[in-house]
Amino acid sequence: MPIPIEAVNDFVTEEGEEVLHSVGLRCYCHGPDGQPNPNCPDHENGGWLYVNEETITGLVTDISQRRELMETGAFEPGDCVFSPLSDAVISEGDKITFTWPLPYGKGDVLVRGTDVYDPLYYEAVRALFCIDENKVIYKQDRDFQLQGKQIIWTWAGKTGNAPPMGTKYTIKYMAYIEWLVFVPPIERISNGTDIGSKVMIRKKHLVEAR
Repeated sequence: MPIPIEAVNDFVTEEGEEVLHSVGLRCYCHGPDGQPNPNCPDHENGGWLYVNEETITGLVTDISQRRELMETGAFEPGDCVFSPLSDAVISEGDKITFTWPLPYGKGDVLVRGTDVYDPLYYEAVRALFCIDENKVIYKQDRDFQLQGKQIIWTWAGKTGNAPPMGTKYTIKYMAYIEWLVFVPPIERISNGTDIGSKVMIRKKHLVEAR
């Protein structure tokens, strides 16, 4: 029996989650040697642009629940399968941002700079722990604040301390995790009808660490 596309979309709409989808493509700053301009302010790590951000709906399933995929050896614990509505067009290299916070397990190792802030990898929601190389512990809203992809060390009414300039410190936090489509999507065809794709996604910091 063919799967009605309306049934697929109804199920995704009812059981799915809203996420942010950005188209990923190579930055226009790439030179004849195929390398991006390291001084270009527009692209992210690896020379990728992420544009045209839109809210889409899809089912999110941890890869550990898909034994047949884990057995291929191409996927790792923590990867996810994202199944959007049938009309969504998602391709390899695109970015999916979850709209609910999760722990950024790795955290960021930073060096205190000269600005009022230091950059974070993900958009932070809540700090879990922050400590510097001298074993000094810092607290959110006393010593620092979180704003987008920044940890702020100076603001009006602050009561706490900040690490001295040049001090290494690490912060673990809850964040809106970004994921990358790291393999081509799996197209799903039922009786000649395209019922949408299954997309394999991996946390952005894990992809870029390779």
